[in-house]
Amino acid sequence: MNKKTIDSVIEALRNSKKVLITAHIDPDGDSLGSQLAMNDYLESLGKETRIYDDGAIPSRYLFLEGIEKVFTDPAGYDFDPDLVVVLETTQIERTGYVAGLIKPGTKIMNIDHHPGNTLYGDIPLIDEQASSVGEIVYKILKQAGYTLSKATAEKIFTAILTDTGRFHFSSTTPDSLRIAAELLEAGVEPREIIDNIYFSMNQRQLLVIGGLISTSEMAVDGKVCALTLTRKMLHEQNLEFSDFEGVVEFAMRLRDVSIGVLFKDTADDRTKISLRSRSTVDVSQLAKRFGGGGHFNAAGATIN
Repeated sequence: MNKKTIDSVIEALRNSKKVLITAHIDPDGDSLGSQLAMNDYLESLGKETRIYDDGAIPSRYLFLEGIEKVFTDPAGYDFDPDLVVVLETTQIERTGYVAGLIKPGTKIMNIDHHPGNTLYGDIPLIDEQASSVGEIVYKILKQAGYTLSKATAEKIFTAILTDTGRFHFSSTTPDSLRIAAELLEAGVEPREIIDNIYFSMNQRQLLVIGGLISTSEMAVDGKVCALTLTRKMLHEQNLEFSDFEGVVEFAMRLRDVSIGVLFKDTADDRTKISLRSRSTVDVSQLAKRFGGGGHFNAAGATIN
């Protein structure tokens, strides 16, 4: 990713009038933080914007300023953008219903950091070395001369923090930490963000976590820990899967575990698999065997 490529992205953003922002199915910290930060920049330019995502917003991100601008229901959609910005999505189909909202011929900007991006769209900006799309968005905004408010800095910090597993994954680079430091200089209070995301569970969620841990199964001489989260467990406490983003990390809290697995049953009788690993194990290759993908230490797939 070089200065010239970023300049072409900035030019396209500045030349647009109406921009639809979206990301992959099932929003997470990186996609939400990046979308909201990009929206802040576009609104500062006077652009008309909309953010649409396919999937519920995890409750842990409701503290982000502007989160109410993220629509998850396509009912009543009447926006006609001249540019669609797609973030953190390897292929356009991964945006779910949003892909069907895009009229043929609409210019598409594809900003991603995942290996295996299909380079769809008219303006692809792919940096596989970036820890997160939030990191890429930060570089775009900085090169554009945009001065970050504290709120925008918090969104980008959330994106980087969550996609690096709290700076724990091997995707964390000196660049990631330098950017994080600059975000702190822009006013981010790390403890506030971390408390909101990782320490804001209610009692009903805690009860489900207790049940989740009781499902643990060990394999490969204790190197693999698998957990199961079912719809029944959630319904008993009137909760949703979106209230438990990242719980696969509980499987990684055992000293000798190299791979953590979370199985989730879905409404269409399929099973979603989330994978985490320590630095020496590439779970993205395992996910690919089941038609999924992701990163070295964090990946996933859906199976029948």
